[in-house]
Order: sequence, then C-alpha cells, then structure tokens
Amino acid sequence: MTRREPPPEVVMHVVFYRNLNLGHAGSPNREQLEDALNRGGASHVRSFQTNGTVLLKAEDPERVVAEAAGELVAMAGYDDAAIVRPLADLERVLAIGVFEKHQSPRTYRETVTFFQGGKEPSWSTPWTNPKDDVDVLHIGNGIALSLIRKPRNSAGSPTFEVERATGGVATTRTRGSIDRLLTAAATWK
Repeated sequence: MTRREPPPEVVMHVVFYRNLNLGHAGSPNREQLEDALNRGGASHVRSFQTNGTVLLKAEDPERVVAEAAGELVAMAGYDDAAIVRPLADLERVLAIGVFEKHQSPRTYRETVTFFQGGKEPSWSTPWTNPKDDVDVLHIGNGIALSLIRKPRNSAGSPTFEVERATGGVATTRTRGSIDRLLTAAATWK
C-alpha cells in the first residue's frame, strides 16, 4: 500500500483591501465580497467590520483573492489592492510589544500598516516624518507599526509615508481594529 500524505493544514489569513468600504459607491457590500471570495475557492470567509478586512481560509489565499478581483470589478467597480497576510503574522508582530514601549500623551492612534510591492523602507526605527505626525516604530516583512498624531484637523498618514518610501501600495488599520480582529478570529477557528 502506498501511504498518502495528509493534506496541508489550511491556515487562516487576513485580506486587507485598500480603500474598500462595504456598501459605499465603488465598493461591494458584505454579501458580494464574501460570495466572490467563496466562489474564488475559499473554504471559509468572514468579512470583519466595514473597512475591507476579511478573515479567510483557503489552500491558496492569493489565488482566491485574484480570482475574486474580476468579479468585484464587474459587480461593484472595485479595483484596488488586496494585501494578504497569515493571521499568525499579526499575532507575532503585536507580541513584540512595540506600542507598550512607546506610550505618549501626544498619540492619536496606534496603527498597523500592511504594504507590498516596491522596496522595504530603509528607515532606522523609530522614524518620525518631517511633519511630526507619524512615528514608525517597527517595520519588517510588509508590516509597519506606527503612532500617529492629530496636531490640527487631520491625522498623520502612515499609509502615505509607507507608499512614498516603498513605491508600492499600503493600507492601514488601527491597533484596536487588529486586536478586535484577533479576538474574532480566535472564536472562529
């Protein structure tokens, strides 16, 4: 008898869609997004909040997202980047404890930026932008942890800073959103 190898374990991933707001003009609604990913080959899909963050189980999540992309354009006109990361990467980067080491009363939000394409920024961290409204505390493997300030009417943009430095695309979520995502994922496993 030939011994068959067990199928590979399907690892949970997160898809971070850039500039997607469920139900808004140019974006799909929750059902359309989840259905497109299911038809693309995902075994489980759960849209999280309304900001284009999706928990996904699939053998090949990149392929699933690519398969769903054409359908999202056709049904909703959505045609922007989707960044896929293993859920374990989020757990690992937050476990470093960077935010806890950089507490400041000036902080407006703690953020997590996901990026792809282009080059890795060569900043020594912590790095502060010239406007003094973004501090990048940690960067590596397509993830940047930042503090933003809101000195006047608008907050700093780690997405802008990372895209400018890399030449690629980026999308940002607050640490609170990532914490809630990890809690939801733990109950969904």
